[in-house]
Amino acid sequence: MQSCWIGIDIGGTAIKGALVNEHGQMIERMELPTRAEQGAEYILGRVLYIANELKSIVYDNVKRSFITVHGIGIGSAGRIDRETGAVLEATDNLPGWKGLRLAEKVSEATGLPVYAVNDAHAAAAGEDWIGAARTIQSWIMLTIGTGIGGALVHYGEIISGQYGGAGELGHMILHPGGLPCNCGKRGCVEQYVSGTALNRLAREYHPDWTSRSLLEAAKRGDTGAHYLLDNWLNDLANTIINLDQIFDPQAIIIGGGIIVTRETWWTRLIQRIDELGGYPVRLEPAMLGNQAGMVGAARIAMQRHALLFG
Repeated sequence: MQSCWIGIDIGGTAIKGALVNEHGQMIERMELPTRAEQGAEYILGRVLYIANELKSIVYDNVKRSFITVHGIGIGSAGRIDRETGAVLEATDNLPGWKGLRLAEKVSEATGLPVYAVNDAHAAAAGEDWIGAARTIQSWIMLTIGTGIGGALVHYGEIISGQYGGAGELGHMILHPGGLPCNCGKRGCVEQYVSGTALNRLAREYHPDWTSRSLLEAAKRGDTGAHYLLDNWLNDLANTIINLDQIFDPQAIIIGGGIIVTRETWWTRLIQRIDELGGYPVRLEPAMLGNQAGMVGAARIAMQRHALLFG
């Protein structure tokens, strides 16, 4: 009999789920577009569909063993109460999400214990377990996707803060009085450094472009695309320098959807940090890529299960 946990990662663009064993191996995985504009009940329905589909898997054909699913871990965008699994705060990236008793709803529908945390905290748990942070003790997770997420990790412990909001790196002020953010402030990091921000820059340059189009054009030597990418990298470099000054980590690990494009900008980012006078902080790409949130959510469920049941 093989012990497994379900890990689900809820983002503004996609909901990803995986059945994960005690060694961090994914036996099965699923992904659905979030379609966040449909609202909270629709998003929750997609989460429950993935959870129940993965729960129904009872046999691992590779290992030739039966499976017992002990629980579900969920990483979700927003500020999550680690004790109750309720959504304390959420932006319009997930409309209607604020106030949702996420862990309770999923537990009621699946009959399994459910533990919910912030999605960047889940990604950090994955990287800490079997990813880029396995040998690092004090570090920062910076996830760049639809929004910006983060986690502060010290000697294996994710610092959650008094109300679960530690590591909300996307809502630090980068440009005072700047672009309005859906959190209610102006000039937040998320409005300048996220994948959504890069998409906005691309469309301003060419109405049919996406962030990938912009990166490909910059790689080809397009002067305008190169200029816009440099501005984006300048904001990212300043964000990293500020984080380094605040936390003094051994490393900053960058993950999220944007990391798959790093060959276009990684070296230039390091150069820009140096040009701005930043300390030569160790930067590492997330090893688990977009799988970090699923694996980490399952890991958190596994750890909670061990605490409760030994």
